[in-house]
Amino acid sequence: MAITRLLLVEDDEDDFIITRDLLHDINPDGYQVVWARSPEEAHKHFYSSDFEVCLLDYSLGAFTGLQILAEAQRQGFDAPIIMLTGHDDSALDAEALSAGAVDYLVKSQLTAARLSRAIRYAVARRDMEQERLERLKAEAENKSKSEFLAHLSHELRTPLTSILGYTDLLLQNQPEQPQLDHLSIIKRNGYHLLSLLNDVLDLSKIEAGRLEIQFSELALPSFLTELYQLITIKAEDKGIRFRIEALTELPSQIITDATRLRQILLNFLSNAVKFTDEGEVRLDIFATRLENSCRLSFRVIDTGIGISPSEQKKLFTPFVQAKGDRYRSELGSGLGLAISQQLAHLLGGEISLQSEIGAGSCFTLTLECKHSTEYHYQTWDLQQPTASIHFESPCLSGQVLVVDDVREIRELVAHLLEGAGCNVQQAANGREAINLLQMAHDNDKPFDLVVMDVQMPVMDGLTATQELRKLGFEIPVIALTAQTMLGERQRCLDAGCSEHLGKPVQPDQLFDLLAKYLPDSIVDKKLILIEDDEDARSATQQLLSALGWEAKACGDGESALQLFETYQPSLILMDINLPDMDGFTLAKKIRDKAYTGRLLAATGESPSSDKLTESGFDGVLSKPYDLSKLAQL
Repeated sequence: MAITRLLLVEDDEDDFIITRDLLHDINPDGYQVVWARSPEEAHKHFYSSDFEVCLLDYSLGAFTGLQILAEAQRQGFDAPIIMLTGHDDSALDAEALSAGAVDYLVKSQLTAARLSRAIRYAVARRDMEQERLERLKAEAENKSKSEFLAHLSHELRTPLTSILGYTDLLLQNQPEQPQLDHLSIIKRNGYHLLSLLNDVLDLSKIEAGRLEIQFSELALPSFLTELYQLITIKAEDKGIRFRIEALTELPSQIITDATRLRQILLNFLSNAVKFTDEGEVRLDIFATRLENSCRLSFRVIDTGIGISPSEQKKLFTPFVQAKGDRYRSELGSGLGLAISQQLAHLLGGEISLQSEIGAGSCFTLTLECKHSTEYHYQTWDLQQPTASIHFESPCLSGQVLVVDDVREIRELVAHLLEGAGCNVQQAANGREAINLLQMAHDNDKPFDLVVMDVQMPVMDGLTATQELRKLGFEIPVIALTAQTMLGERQRCLDAGCSEHLGKPVQPDQLFDLLAKYLPDSIVDKKLILIEDDEDARSATQQLLSALGWEAKACGDGESALQLFETYQPSLILMDINLPDMDGFTLAKKIRDKAYTGRLLAATGESPSSDKLTESGFDGVLSKPYDLSKLAQL
């Protein structure tokens, strides 16, 4: 049993003996008592943090216990203090407690049971307070860490904008060899830095417990088809084969977080393609049926270079990469597998690895997934290639909002639409979409069409569409869904959607639907760029000019307000960290001048949507931005 170290401040030897004996009665071996016979002796012990509790006499010669208590607090003594007195005085009791004592005991009424209870409660309260303070400290440290990472993210993304921007400008001039090779190396390494930054922020979120897992129904056939499309292109570039095989019957619907499952499998598959020069990469899937769920195994097998046993032990450690010339030649942060392992644990699964040098590797993700309400087991042939992804983009125009919680799919659809001539903004869920649509409407810059995923966290697509109709929006909404159940199309139409389109998205079908709704439009391409970093400002301005924008630039808020008096743009692109005022303040001042054009925040941070809305922003353009990202404006 633990021994309680106790400081007894008592100048009367008889009272000391009585108190010591009471402690012995409570537990003969439970207390180590240190006796301070005077205030001076007590002061020496107040510098110590070894005590768990202190019993302090109220009357100590020329001093009172309240004076000694105040001195203990000044010296940082953190053990709970119980005041002992020979006077039964309620006013004195209240005064002692107000001064910081945790209890007040009258010596004549003191028993072993009462003293034991007082000490036990005092120590318990001290422990609870320490836990509370440690929790607050941890929360403050996490908040400080988050703020630092957000600031660091912005500071790193701004120079990356210059690097990628100027590289794009030079590549636009169609340089000859070897300049073309040199510029390609710069651009590739710039994106490697961006990937590393994103991985660090992802891992920090997981370690801080701020990464949310959203479980929902997932249609396995569409999910696997999307994976096939994403990886096939990478495999073809390497001249290797990629295929998916279902080794057993698989459930049609499961409950999981599709975004995180996709992130894990894309990491495995991308690594497999990266380290395989000939042969194939294969994704095998098999299911073990359980009573109310199934155990799914996703096995990624490659014929690549393999990994030694010693390197396998370190592979899932953050920032640790396998050694060797081939591993070092491939760009990577050393975080992908560490993140995947932690995501697997959050999904309730585990990852295993088998590999041999020269014989390839096999990464296996095993998950136990609940069945959805409507499911069946089915044999699928997943080896057949999907429909050709080659198509001709039509000439379209209009403002389109693409809404999907899966970033890869959202960006794929946006890329298709931008290639056809549309101006595209993106949202990750229904609530965010409603906010963007409302802001655009309020600023007299309405969207012409919405492409809306059905299954999303926060607010799903059908609920969002119903909310839009209640708010009076008559904008066309094309529902995207991976569901294959009968009645799904009618369910979308009943919710207020204009059209229904199944996943995976077929470009020709998407363009046919868009052509029914999008109007012709002429974009006024006048722009003000507000960026305090001179290199980033110059690079961005030249990129915008290359894209046909008449772009005027300045480096601070006051200059922007002066420029705005004589130049009326259709778009303002503004860094939110300016030297003389923050972007939110500047945005409000611009809106106060009755500006109705688009106003975008350029940042490497993640500002809250509420703060953006309140300030008058229409959206965010994340740093770094290059030619392809600026083409979306």
